[in-house]
Order: sequence, then C-alpha cells, then structure tokens
Amino acid sequence: MGRKMELAHFAIAEKAVADGEHHIEREEQMLADLDRAGHDTKQARETLAIFQRMQAEHVAHRNLLLKLLQQQGGSPDPIYRPGHYEGSSTPREPDGDSKS
Repeated sequence: MGRKMELAHFAIAEKAVADGEHHIEREEQMLADLDRAGHDTKQARETLAIFQRMQAEHVAHRNLLLKLLQQQGGSPDPIYRPGHYEGSSTPREPDGDSKS
C-alpha cells in the first residue's frame, strides 16, 4: 500500500473517531433528556454502551495507523480536516492539495 493510500486510511480513521465523539455526545444528551422526563432509559443506555465500545475500537485502529505511519517516517499531520470529506464542496487530499 502506498503512502498516499495509507494517509487516506488514516484520515478515514480520524473522521470515524470524530464522528464517534459526536454520536456519544448526542446519545448522552438524549439519555439525560429521557431520564429527566421520567422515561425508561434502558435502550438508550445499551445504545450508548455500544457507541462507547465502537469508539474504543475506532481509537485503537486510528492509534495503530498513526504508529505505523510514524514508524515509516514523517508525521501524518495535518490529515483530518472537518468538512473536507465526502459531500464537502471543497474536498482535500491528505497532502493538502485541493481536488478540482
């Protein structure tokens, strides 16, 4: 796998970690809202636990990729740029060049 592909995989892993943080925050807020309103929170707690386990896997995967990239020399920073992925009007390559 070439360096450009490895950097792209790392960028995807970084995005998964960031997305996971947002999902967990949202689920925690929904759980708190349900709890305040006196609703059953069992399913929300189970969903939160799943998100937290998935997040741990995303972080571990991202950290492994980062370690491998650093062992090969050079730093992948900055790779993750919020808003520069699928559906973005200005997607960016991992090396910082804009796609046309």
